[in-house]
Amino acid sequence: MPHGELKSTPSDERGTEARRALANEGEIFSLLKNDRRRQVVALLADRRETVPISELARVIAELESDEAPSEKLYKSVYVSLQQTHLPRLAQSDVVTYDRSTGTVSPGPDLEDVLVYTRRGARTGWWSKELAIGLVGLAVATGAMLELPLVSGIAMEVWAVVFFSAIICLNLYQIASRKTKPLG
Repeated sequence: MPHGELKSTPSDERGTEARRALANEGEIFSLLKNDRRRQVVALLADRRETVPISELARVIAELESDEAPSEKLYKSVYVSLQQTHLPRLAQSDVVTYDRSTGTVSPGPDLEDVLVYTRRGARTGWWSKELAIGLVGLAVATGAMLELPLVSGIAMEVWAVVFFSAIICLNLYQIASRKTKPLG
């Protein structure tokens, strides 16, 4: 190895991956700190299709205005999307921006960004926990009321089964978050 050249070790590579993940997370937070970019991400997450910039601008202008948006506000939103926000989101692969057709569609990294929004959390794993908890409550209540299908097993056993399922789901989510790269 030539003098002054550093040899890469596995711990160096893990450190590089961690720095890259933090840089990506920092980039995501930087992208999402602007209201208009968050609105673009939310709209594309809802529609999952190609949307004209004019429609994005109209929807965002309506959200920014208490009443029907003025033509001036619409133009301001349209120009800022076209010149600033869409190119920035496209550079990060969050959207696919076609300047020639004036359209925007979800990019390959949209899902990664949604994790950092309420919208991403709303459709996340917690709904599985809620479903398990509600089914467990129904089964435990059925056991307590001695309903034929569930009364053969003690209510405490049912409770242990469903609490265990919720705990396992949480452990799985924690483990998958630690192993999933952000970028």
